[in-house]
Amino acid sequence: MACLAPAIIYDSLLFLLPLFFLIWIGFWTVDNYQLVPGFSLSNYSDIFQQFFTRSRYAFAIGQSLWVSATATLLALLFCYPFAMVLAFTVPARWQRLGILLAIVPFWSSYILRLYAWQTLLNREGLLNSLLLRLGLIQAPLEIVFTQNGTRIGLIHYLAPIMILILYLALKNVDRTLLSAAQNLGANRWQVFCRVLLPLTRPGIVYSAVFGMIISLGDVLSGIILGGGTGRSIFGNLPLFSTMILNEYSASTNLPRTSALATILIFIMVLILVIGSQFSQTES
Repeated sequence: MACLAPAIIYDSLLFLLPLFFLIWIGFWTVDNYQLVPGFSLSNYSDIFQQFFTRSRYAFAIGQSLWVSATATLLALLFCYPFAMVLAFTVPARWQRLGILLAIVPFWSSYILRLYAWQTLLNREGLLNSLLLRLGLIQAPLEIVFTQNGTRIGLIHYLAPIMILILYLALKNVDRTLLSAAQNLGANRWQVFCRVLLPLTRPGIVYSAVFGMIISLGDVLSGIILGGGTGRSIFGNLPLFSTMILNEYSASTNLPRTSALATILIFIMVLILVIGSQFSQTES
């Protein structure tokens, strides 16, 4: 227990206390531009009165869930094969180097990486210039300032950690179970679907939960690559995290902004709880 004390103190001082303070401020009010400590539900009442109307917070939440879910799914489809190759194909002596290369993006600034993507993906960027010269497209692709641009930024941000989580899940798989399935007549696809996927389900769920939570809270990809909004079935709406940032920048009502942030935290906790239920392997 003593060994866990530094981690508990660190998390309490730098994570839990600020989080509780943020939630607490959401119940305060503002009077003559001054914060008034207390306990009031007026901020939440005002927010839910506008949930589907003027501010349309519900649609922004739906937009965020849609973008984060699709970005996480695409990241999984990219990262799982990469982690499989790293765990089962790459020689053991080179696997650490592979992991190191996978997390290299974390060594540079996230903002700089997003601006680099913007340079590559904009109408006059490298990608469009190359495709136009090869004659593969007739007009520049519109990627920047769209939801697809936001997804690219999110996938780039999520990939290193998701690869690491999936790699650890795959490395812990008992290889004799895979061999036994093949000896019993299963082909590679059946081994993958009926043995490998169920055994790595916790890693898949944990990486998906990580992806959803990080994507919901991310602001920079939506602003720099997504332009703040993006068209979907919910219309042209900003992500909920972007809406919170905009409200913080344009308003002096910090308790209301804290209440909005608390709603986002509640959604993240709900995703975490649901993910923990799905992460259990079948007995």
